[in-house]
Order: sequence, then structure tokens, then C-alpha cells
Amino acid sequence: MRLSSCQLLASTAAAGVAVGQYIATSSNNGNAIQGFEAPATEYRPKFRYWLPDADVDHDILKGDVQDLKKLGAGGLEFLPFYNYGFGGVNDSKLETYAFGKPAFRDVLQIALEATKANGLSMDVALGASQGQGVPSKPLTPGLAVQLVYGKATVKGGAKFDGELPAAEINWNENLGYIHPQEKFGDNHLIGASAAAVASKNASDESNTYISLHEKSLVDLTKYVKDGKLTWTAPKDYKEYVLFAHYERYTNQRSADGVPTDVIANGSWVTDHFSATGAKLAASFWEKNLLTTQILQLLKEVGKHTWEDSMEIQASLYWSPGFLDRFKSKRGYNVIKYLPILFHKSTSFQAEQAPYNTTFYLDGTPDDGQSKYLQDYRLTLNEGYQEYLQTFENWAASLGLSHSCQVGYNIPLDVLADVPIVSTPELESLGFTTPDQMYQFVGPAHLGRRNIISTEIGAVATGAYSQTIPSLVNLFHEAFAGGVNAMMIHGMTYTGEQVGSTWPGYTPFQYIYTELWSPKQPAWKYMSEVIDYTARNQFVLQQGVAKKDLVFYLYKDPYRMVDQYNGTDLRASGYTYEYLSPANFGSKAFKVSNKVLDPSGAGYRALVLDQQQFITAEASKNLVELADAGLPIVVIGSLPSTAIGSKGQDIVSKNISKLKRSKYSNIAFIKSADDVLNALGKLSVKPRVTTGSDAAKNLYTVWRSDKGSDYLLLFNQGSSSTFEITAEVEQGKIPYKLNAWTGQQVAMASFKRSSGKVTFQVSLKEGQTAIVAFTSGKSKTSIVTQSENVIDASYSSDGKDGIFVLLGDTQAASLTLSNGKTKKIPVASSSDKKNALNIDIGNWNLTLESWVPGPDETKSASVKKVMKLGTQKLLQPWSEISGAQNVSGVGTYTATFQVPRVTSKDSIAVLQLGPVLNTIRAWVNEKQLPAIDIYDAQIDVSDYLVAGTNTIRVEVASTLFNAVKARVDYVKANGVGPAATALYTFADWQKHGLIGPVSIKSLRKVSL
Repeated sequence: MRLSSCQLLASTAAAGVAVGQYIATSSNNGNAIQGFEAPATEYRPKFRYWLPDADVDHDILKGDVQDLKKLGAGGLEFLPFYNYGFGGVNDSKLETYAFGKPAFRDVLQIALEATKANGLSMDVALGASQGQGVPSKPLTPGLAVQLVYGKATVKGGAKFDGELPAAEINWNENLGYIHPQEKFGDNHLIGASAAAVASKNASDESNTYISLHEKSLVDLTKYVKDGKLTWTAPKDYKEYVLFAHYERYTNQRSADGVPTDVIANGSWVTDHFSATGAKLAASFWEKNLLTTQILQLLKEVGKHTWEDSMEIQASLYWSPGFLDRFKSKRGYNVIKYLPILFHKSTSFQAEQAPYNTTFYLDGTPDDGQSKYLQDYRLTLNEGYQEYLQTFENWAASLGLSHSCQVGYNIPLDVLADVPIVSTPELESLGFTTPDQMYQFVGPAHLGRRNIISTEIGAVATGAYSQTIPSLVNLFHEAFAGGVNAMMIHGMTYTGEQVGSTWPGYTPFQYIYTELWSPKQPAWKYMSEVIDYTARNQFVLQQGVAKKDLVFYLYKDPYRMVDQYNGTDLRASGYTYEYLSPANFGSKAFKVSNKVLDPSGAGYRALVLDQQQFITAEASKNLVELADAGLPIVVIGSLPSTAIGSKGQDIVSKNISKLKRSKYSNIAFIKSADDVLNALGKLSVKPRVTTGSDAAKNLYTVWRSDKGSDYLLLFNQGSSSTFEITAEVEQGKIPYKLNAWTGQQVAMASFKRSSGKVTFQVSLKEGQTAIVAFTSGKSKTSIVTQSENVIDASYSSDGKDGIFVLLGDTQAASLTLSNGKTKKIPVASSSDKKNALNIDIGNWNLTLESWVPGPDETKSASVKKVMKLGTQKLLQPWSEISGAQNVSGVGTYTATFQVPRVTSKDSIAVLQLGPVLNTIRAWVNEKQLPAIDIYDAQIDVSDYLVAGTNTIRVEVASTLFNAVKARVDYVKANGVGPAATALYTFADWQKHGLIGPVSIKSLRKVSL
């Protein structure tokens, strides 16, 4: 059955019109889903708010928060930026305005008061820049430490007698956007060891790989006295390496400062691998920032304490007490294995080994997955979880929750850590596909973390370049990935900043998008998008997420890469996400009626895809799943290697049982090409069947609560019509929810059979749609129809009458759910004569060009009016003489003749063409409802008059073209753009109304 929804769920008929919004104004069936039309603040997207430092105008700060309210946002993430922690032209004032100073405390209170006054909520960064450090005296317990080493070569049989090798504190730091370590402080010896060399291989002039004989590894710590060692190397091997291992502070700043006092001196990265670092940060807040007034305001309007992605470095990530933790948890002393831990896999983003020499054990692959490296990462991860839990507890004591970007960049088990955090967050800059997001959200769902946030919108295409459609597309990808709370990146303080020219304060030196504020021409037109996003988030935060499949995934260290292509599963309607062996220990990890976690995601099958590693406990859980009857698909072999040094016997026993026993619910297949066949043989069916190759790029998201089910569809492929069959309880009827307008319309075209509802959806590329299934009065529906029937709706009087729209003048036939057949004749000659087919042309164009004022050091734009007169051909401004480099707002006006207004037998549809950035329209001075930017068509029947009509269309651009034209002198923080090529090599952006614009009528027939 074909439907068209409020979000233009429709098929394209012969006339080329996809409808849905057109009949919504006359066919709104009330509020079946309460709260959808005007979502509460808690469901609305927020903005990361960049405060340059505490030297800001308080009234402007209040105004910025008020502007967020006017826009329709739900709140802000208060981030004291301090030039990404690198300081700048305002450093001379840090003695007064540094993070943690009374002036900053005052600004925080002002921001909280403004948040309260505007009915918003605030997340508070734990520190300057990214929240990963606080002011402190250097070398204070709770600050970050690392492990370094010194080494010396000893010949076999030779005697070493003297001072241990000095620490090599210069190593391969990953700099650029990360603070370098400052080389002060002592090196604390924690152990000495030696190992015999088996082989040496040099991959290039600077990198050497040395294999060590495992049997030769020896802990020499007990022989060290006063930093000296006397030791004779055995004669068994020709050459040994002697190591001295030292713990030292990383001395990495998270924010620069001036050395006048501890707080003005900036912030230092804290220990992220024990409770001590979190306690140090909490203590700083309690002593310096949490006044009685601020504590009360946080209780009233605060939402989260927050930390950004970890951009912290270490030669080897470490924490005081790590040795004791390791021995307690792993059961052995790690000293003699320390040399092999200085590995690429344990570095920041797993990019490069800390030293130019990498050691590994002879006879084992140098793949970063030796049992000793795994034991190290397990232990490090336990410390990180302690750090997270400490912040969770502290935030709760303040009446808040904790949120952070969990684990990635560091050698940690992200999937194990996500469930600890109340509101786990990822980011679109790193998690670029839905599959990558599934790896993050699966553990959150199992851990009952319903709200999953994303820092969204950062793209390295140059500041002021982001269009609204490109931002909304990122939202759609996040929705498809199971993420349901957008933290938009970001909004800037709109006051003047020292060293910044027009168009104002610009973080990230003009590299990253986006700098949203009233300084952008599009800002005043963004409210429709914010409302649209809020309605989507409202739906996606209802109840629990439901998934059909769960993939087993061990991924430590974590890298943001796709694991499974997914096109085969999507084409058949299957949804999936991931869980790690650590997640198998969750209380929710139970099977009932062959469904895993039935009260949560409700997984119908487990898939293991070429996985090698598993813990002993997870292998036991795997057997329990099989015994409970959960369908399991194994691609290749089962994981048979224990993670770390413990549990191999248990793993071997359990995996052997799964291989030997004839489980009817386990399917072993050779490749992923056979997954669908295996699922079919195991009778595993998706909740939503899409059933066509076109659906390989159709993402479906299912949410379920006690009274309703919700289906969001996102078409990432070309425009297509999809037949959807959804499992729906008897008594629930489908409603089309229009996220652009808030309207809710009971579907009149669908087929019900055996606990399922079938309907058709037509979606443009990039477009979404929402269908809700909830209790309601059962009415007669259309179950089959002619191709030219492109939409159907119930009458607005509450009766069972159905209206259909036809895309041409031909006859049509329909079959109703009561068995009756309805015939619609060919359009009459008068209907054909009265049909509207109006091409609107001769547009008068006025541009409001946003340019710097006479004083270019001031951030405010001057808006120069350019009257370009009649435009016979609609084209981008960049192709209009004199308007190539214009940024601003274009106002298009035109008149057109309507010989007669539409009757009850037709509707008039305004088609506006592709939307390049924003669009807002008026007909006869009446503003039209919000327009779907992916299919800009709307019913204007109620707006037309017989005779002369006027139309006005306003479109806004980005600021990119205006900045590109002035890239040689724009500045932020005293310097120009860091990557001018983002502007000089880029084409002028295309903006404007490009049409064609027309009004056409569709037949409307009452059955």
C-alpha cells in the first residue's frame, strides 16, 4: 500500500509530485502521540557554547543564551575554550580571567542564571578547553603520569656494574593539536629487567623491531640498590637489552597560562586511570567554583558534568599503583614484560610506537594482541572505569549526571566502558558511519543508557562553510546510527574578542565548522530545523531501541572503522549493533523465548564474524546462549583464544563444546555472503521487512514503549519507493508523523495481516519519515490501489471517509479492507480545464550582502542592499554578475495569475526546487508552514486567491563566500586562517533560489 506522510512519505506519480504535506493541513487527526508537536526542552538539540575566556561582556553572554531560547534549542554545553587551551593574545589577562579564577566563577554563575531565566539546561565542561585537566601545582598526586625507560646493550656473559640507564624522556609525541609534554620533574624507578635479543629488523632508517626470547625475560628489580645494578648476563644468548623503567609525570597542559599563581598558570592533564585524577578535578571545583549559589543553580538547570574526547599523551599510559593493580588482577608481576608494552597499539590513536625501537616476543606476531599487551590494556581499562565511576558518583552528589566521549583515542575497551557513563557521547568527526555508531550504542542500550549524545557538525572544510542540508544529513546519519541527542558544534560567544576581526570570534583558526550564532545569515531561519530535530529526538528517546541482530566484537584498542558492510541486512530489513565480551556480563544479558535481552533491544540472533579472542567468562556466556536456544550465526570460526594470560583452558573447553555439540540453533557459514541464508534457516526474521535491493541504503530505527511503537526511516540512497512490512500488535494503527510541521495523520492506505502492517513509502535521497503505531479506532483502509493514487487520508471530521490524491487525469481503482472496490473515473473535461499548471517566473531579487563595517576589527556585519532586479532565469548567486562573493539573504518576489481557486476536488501544490541552504516562503503575505528541505513542495490551496497572487521566498547563505573573498585579512586570536587552502582552492559556494518554481494541481477524490 502506498502512503505519503507529513514528511512527504509518498510515491512519485506521473506528474512527478510526491505529496504528504499537502493534505496535512486539512487532515490532521489530532495528537495520537502526546508531546510530538511541540517537544519539551529536554528533547531539543543543544549547542556547544564556546566562551573565549572569562574576559567577556556579561550582557552579551546573557543575550547569547537568550538567542538559543528564541531559536528553540534545549540548552548549551558551557565550554571555556581558551583557544583550545593554547592561549593567545589575551594571555596577559589570565591572572584575572583564567579558568578557575573568581572572574570565571562569576561568568559561570551568569551563564547558569541566564540558562534558568530562559528555561534551558546546561552541561558544564570539567575544565578549560576539553575538560581533561584542572589548575594544580605541577607534580601533584592526581595529575597524569606515564612510564618511560632507559636501555643499554649487554653482551652475553658480560657483567653490567653501575648506574642504571637513564630515562629516555624524549619520545615520539603526537603533536599538532595536542600540548607537548614539559620536561621537568624526577623519574621514579619502578623496576629493572633484561631480555635476550632473538632478531633485529629495521623497517626504515628510524624504526627497528627487535624480537626477544620470552624465556630470557628477567625481573632484576630486587638487585637494584641506590639506582645501581650489578648483573652478569647469561651466556645462553649473544646479546641482551637491559631496561630501567621509570614513572614520571606527563606534564602535559590542557590549557596554557601565565606563571603568576597556580590557577593563572593554566591546567594540567589529570590521571585518567584511577579515581585519584577525578578526585583532584572534583576537589578543585569544590574549593574554587562551587559556591552556594552555583550549587543551587546546578541543581535547578544543570544536566551534566562533561569531558571531551581524550587528547592526552604518554609514552606508556600509566597510573601510580598500576603495578599493584596489575598483580592483583592478572596474577603476576608485569615488570619483565614492560618493554613489549611500549607498542604502537598502546599509543595515542594507535598511530606510532613511542620509541623508534619496538620490542616483541620471538615466535609471536607483532599485531598488538599478545596476551601481555591485552593484560596491560585490561588493567588500564579497569583504572579508567574507576575514573569514570568516580565522576559518576560526584556528579550525582551535585544533582547532575555525567557525560563524556568515552574511551576512544586511548588503548581502552570502549564497548566495555560506555555503559558506565550516564550519557555516553560520541562525535560525528570520528564516528562517520552508522556502523561505527552501532559499536558504541549497543553497549549503551544493554546498559539501559537511553540517551546517547553526539558532538555533531565538526567538519574540516573551513569555518562558515557548513550548509543546513549538510548539517541535517549528519543528524540523519546519527539517528540511523542509534544516536538520539544532538549536541551541535557549536555556538560562539558573539561579543568582541581581542585579536579577532570580522566576522567575529572564530575557534579552531577557521579550520572546522561551524560557528552558529546570529552572526550567520542562516541563524534566523534555523528554527524550523531545530524544531524538526527536536521532534525526531522526541521519537527516538521514547521507550527502548529494538534491534534484530547483535554482532560479537572484541576491539581493544578501539579504532573507529566499519566492521560490517550491512547492505545485505538492510536490503532485507534487519537491524543490528555490537556488544563486546565485557558486555556479556551485564545483568540484562539474558535469553527468554529465544530472544536476548527481551525487555531491552530484544536481539533475535547473535552473529560472530571472524572473531579470534574471547574471555573465559564470555565463552561460558556463549554456551549459555546456545543452551537457551538463541539463534547464533558463526562466520568462519568461533573465537578460541583467551583474552590476556588467563582462562585459555576454560575458553578451549567451552568453544569445543559449541563445536562438538549439535546445536540446531547454531549455523556455521564460510563467509558473510551466506548470512541471510543462515538467518532464514534459523527462522530469524526482522521486525521490519523492506524486501528490495533499493533498501540496501534504507536505514530503519525502531523504538518501543508500553503503548506505542515508532519507526524512523532514513534513505541514504537515491529516491525510491519502498514496501514496508512491520510487526504491529493488533489494535495499534499507523500514524504518519511529520517532523517538519508536527502534524499527525492516521494512515488510510495500508494492509493488515497476521500481526503485520504493510504500506509503501517514497523517499527522496537523504529524506526521513516517521510512522507511529499506537492504539486508535480501527477504520476502513485502502489495501490496493492504482499507480496514479499517490496519497490517501481520512476526512478531518472523524468519520471513516477517505480522500485520495491522483497524480494524473486517468481512471483509478482501489480495494478497501472491507472487500469493496472503488472506481474513480477519468477526470472530466472541466476538471482538466480547471487544473492549475503555473510556472512562476520574472523574479525580482534583492540581496542583503553581509560584509565587514568600516572598522574591520569589529565583528558586526554591515548589511548592504543589492537590488538586482528581474531575474528571468533562476540561478545561484555565484553565477550572477556582481554577486559571486556575496553572503547574506536573498529575497525573491514574484506575481502570478490564478484563474480560479482550487475546489474541493483538487489541491494546489507549490514546488520550489532544490534547497541549497535555507528556505522560507510566503504566499499573499501569509507565511507557509516549515518546508522539507529534501523535497520542497507544499499544499498552498488555502493561500491562493482568484486573480493576482504574490509570492515571496527568502533564502539565506553561509558566510563562506564573504570570508573567502577576505581570507587574506580575517583573523582570529591575532592570526589568520590556519589552512587558507580551504578557501583559496574551494569554489564559490552556490546559494539562492534555483527553482524551477511552479504550482500544479492534483485531483482530490472522496471515496
